Amino acid sequence: MQARRMRTITATMAVVLAMAPFTGAQAQSLRADDRAYFASATAEQAARDELGKRVEALQQASTLAPAERFHQAEVLEAQCLRHHSYLHLQAARNARDLRPAQALDQVMGLCSRIARTGRAALREAPAGAAWAAPYAFLRARALKEAAAPANTALDEAVEALADPALDSFARLRGQILRSAEYPQIERDGRHWDTGHDKQALAQQQDRALREAGWKGYWQGLHSRREPMASVLLGLVQVNDAAARLQGDGSAPARGYQRMGLDASAVDATLQAIERHAGDRRAYQDMLLHHAARSGIDAPQIWDTTVPDTGYTPPVLTLAQLRDNAADAMQHLGPTYVAELRALLDPVNQRMDLATEQGNRSHDAFAVNAPGAPAMLYVGVRRGDLESDVEIAHEAGHAMHGEWMQRGHASPLQRNGSQWLTEAFAIYNELRFRDQLYQQAQDPRAKAYYLKSLLDDMVLQLFTSSEEAQLEQSIYRGVAAGTLGTADDLDALTGQVLARFGQDPERYPQLRNSWIGKRLMFEDPNYLVNYLYAGLLAVQLYVQDQRDPEGFRERYLAVLGEGFDRAPTEQVTQLLGHAPDWPALVDADLQVFNQTAAQLQALHAQVEAGQGVRTR
Repeated sequence: MQARRMRTITATMAVVLAMAPFTGAQAQSLRADDRAYFASATAEQAARDELGKRVEALQQASTLAPAERFHQAEVLEAQCLRHHSYLHLQAARNARDLRPAQALDQVMGLCSRIARTGRAALREAPAGAAWAAPYAFLRARALKEAAAPANTALDEAVEALADPALDSFARLRGQILRSAEYPQIERDGRHWDTGHDKQALAQQQDRALREAGWKGYWQGLHSRREPMASVLLGLVQVNDAAARLQGDGSAPARGYQRMGLDASAVDATLQAIERHAGDRRAYQDMLLHHAARSGIDAPQIWDTTVPDTGYTPPVLTLAQLRDNAADAMQHLGPTYVAELRALLDPVNQRMDLATEQGNRSHDAFAVNAPGAPAMLYVGVRRGDLESDVEIAHEAGHAMHGEWMQRGHASPLQRNGSQWLTEAFAIYNELRFRDQLYQQAQDPRAKAYYLKSLLDDMVLQLFTSSEEAQLEQSIYRGVAAGTLGTADDLDALTGQVLARFGQDPERYPQLRNSWIGKRLMFEDPNYLVNYLYAGLLAVQLYVQDQRDPEGFRERYLAVLGEGFDRAPTEQVTQLLGHAPDWPALVDADLQVFNQTAAQLQALHAQVEAGQGVRTR
């Protein structure tokens, strides 16, 4: 159940738009065999109806002992998670058919009811009950809920009003952006859309085409800034008011609390990143200097996204993708590698992906549930590096679910801290990029993949900080009455970007970045999860090299236990010490700078004429 930001690793953006389909031997659509979940949609519907009756019966079974009630809740939650995964997949396969999405909403309600029943049983367990010991963390949460009882009537009334409004804002955002006016380009007999073809344009050797693509993309976003401002500001007002009415303080504060953090901890982490803004600027300057030494006159930001002249990144076959993703995780041992290879092997029909959008949702997520094989869904595989990184990321989520099944994690403890969940998947994607870098021979190829790794670190550390700071600042500004127009949002965005090493003075288009922050509209206050996920993921990437055997043991143990402890306790086990987030920032940026130095050495080789021209 991950809400995940769509990723484009460039110097400036983290938003992916649908790309044109790719063709050739590497282009292959796959349909996951979902019959391991339910034999048919009719069978799922019948089982869902029966599940609803069993949930109702359990909630009425007041005479059942707490232990029996809890264990029945576990059984029902496992079934509910299977329905959730199945319906999530059906809804994504055909986004035009609202019936699976409506059924998914129903199932989410059932899963919540089951979870509440389980927590109620834990509250009633006698102190020291042996059966409740493995669920001590969940029981502590349940007791805390009871100690500060919510105003149920008020909460339900607020949610009844706020939730439909927030859903409407999210849908409106999508409708507005679909009508954005992106400039069209005709060049050498090919048609380019600067919105849909943004990524492809960024890698064209024709400099004028790259520049037109970069500027056209921002022009398209700008064409909808006024209605987008109305949507975002209205959404923030509703979401913040709902949080305050429910006694949670501001909406950002509520989000931090759910992460196990508070505003002061988040602010300290953001300040630590801000102190390293010079490292990001130095990296960007290094890329510009390399472009200049490669023959580009007065290079600009759109000149830093193209591969070195003479090198064309290969399009991986699905077999190559499988092999590289599996080889990347050798640190975790043969069992993990074999499971990952099985997941990504097309023969096993556990991947659902297409090369054309059609009616498919432009999304990517893992599909897993207790007692069922893990699978993954990718709306469109574009055939470029970032699309394959997306698959590696989602495979990390799927493997997390697979390992919780191996560890017999309680179905009621399979969902927990989102930032920890995301850290596991980001670790897989960092390893995937590193694997491609390590196996490359040509200096141009090594530079291309190492730069992609560095750009990913920029995303995890700096872009995540920008997003967290920007969203927090928007909520504060709306509450204070200092934000009310698109111009206000542009100005605020420019201030935040400058603090974290970007140059909105030189590139004023960047001030429109707020328009492209999808999760601000679709999952408010979620983006801050990526800051902590990224900080941890970079450390995981480092530790598996320093202490492979010890790391493997710690990592797989935490991966398989579910969320049966506070996330900080699990991070302590992973790292070998309690997390000090500002200190982790410094440690991660040391890794970043060392990796940047390696890229600079590769640039020197390329500039000296080393490397083999590829086509």
